[in-house]
Amino acid sequence: MRFSGHWIGMVALCGISAAAQAQVEIAWSLAKNRTVLMEPVRASVRLSNYSGQTLDLTANGNARLSFLVEDQPTSTVPGTGRPLLDRAVLIPAGETREVDVNLLDAYRIIRGQSYMLTPVLEFAGVRFSGPRLSLEVQPGLELLKRNTGMPKADDAREITLRMIHREQSDWIFFRIDNPTSGYCLGVYELGRLIRFFPPGLEQDRDGVFHVLHQEGPARFTHTMFGYDGEPRGAEYYVAQVGGIRLAKDEDGTVKVAGGTLYTEDPENPGMLTAPALPPSHPYNRALGEGTGADKAPAAEKPLETPKKSRVPAASEKSDAGSEPISW
Repeated sequence: MRFSGHWIGMVALCGISAAAQAQVEIAWSLAKNRTVLMEPVRASVRLSNYSGQTLDLTANGNARLSFLVEDQPTSTVPGTGRPLLDRAVLIPAGETREVDVNLLDAYRIIRGQSYMLTPVLEFAGVRFSGPRLSLEVQPGLELLKRNTGMPKADDAREITLRMIHREQSDWIFFRIDNPTSGYCLGVYELGRLIRFFPPGLEQDRDGVFHVLHQEGPARFTHTMFGYDGEPRGAEYYVAQVGGIRLAKDEDGTVKVAGGTLYTEDPENPGMLTAPALPPSHPYNRALGEGTGADKAPAAEKPLETPKKSRVPAASEKSDAGSEPISW
């Protein structure tokens, strides 16, 4: 059987393509496939090197990792000029490395819409591609907004609390912007949100922003951020919905009132333990019954008079009804 030159060329080209794809394998996943606008877009990329050479992903290395970010079927999102990898990565032949990246740092994902993302590795004149995944970016529902500082000044700040629904729960976010320059200074996830309790926001005398929101049935989170958006830590409280709040003193100090703070376990550093529950009041285990000393003594019953036996009449026989009958 003869093969034409065209078919032989096609078979050879397919063989080269399959060999090229086998040289480097790319697998990756998004930390969250639905995010709020300006939230870091974090992804984990797994690179397997079967090329027989070391992959050098440094600035002047022999390989380069990038992403194809599509905002429309025929257009791509430009880069920001910042490197995708924040550290040097070397992958020896036959080994696998997993790297974490933040796509928001490297690409202008600044609109609320859906994006298609594809990782691309360029090595030895060949482009290796990974799976194509979708990312949904939402502006989020605005729950609260606060402006501080003088308008059009460099120290002006705009604080918003936003919410989106993902992973079958509501999540709350803290966003801080500089309205004068138009830059977003940061977006931070604060945790799950129970909508029964309206979130609170206060600023203390040092410029620190305090946020209080409900995370569980009796659990509340107090989060703090600096004036430029840097996180200052978080605290957790146990309280009732109507009894906890952010209180601001006359000197400008902000604290949580009406809640009991979680404490660190002395035996397990870094682990928080819930506060001890208050002692419960004694209660009756059965309806209408007391327990212990609170049970009333039973009333004494009167002595029963012994019943007198009935004395048969003289005309009665003790064996009446048992004598024989003659017909």
